[in-house]
Amino acid sequence: MNLGDEKRYRLRIDEKVVGYMRKIGKQSFFFSRDSFWWSGRKIDYQDVDEWTGYFDKNRTPIYEWDILHFKVDPDGEYEDGVVLWESRQKRFVIRKVNEAIHFPFETDGLQLFDPRQLEVFSYLFINPELIDELGLNEH
Repeated sequence: MNLGDEKRYRLRIDEKVVGYMRKIGKQSFFFSRDSFWWSGRKIDYQDVDEWTGYFDKNRTPIYEWDILHFKVDPDGEYEDGVVLWESRQKRFVIRKVNEAIHFPFETDGLQLFDPRQLEVFSYLFINPELIDELGLNEH
């Protein structure tokens, strides 16, 4: 999905989500506590998670560091995965929790997942044991 000149971010202080930010162009920033009402009033934060540009089956925006249920095959079983930024390929991927396999959200401009195949259910940043298990301490 092409976001054009707009980027969205989830704002956190440690493990607590404190709001959201939209960056439009190079200099316009808007903030929201609930991702619904936006203003120019800044929100204090320490950590930022970037929006992937995708939504899950409940229209929940999918951000990096989300934990989700996903299906590679629309008729298959759900698996658990985490959303990560793959810096070498410059793309967001879903990494399976049980094995080090990465699935990109899109390849060559083709979206690989229908929203009905995705469901956000938790955050990686509130699961430090999973961060350690996946070897993501340097993220």
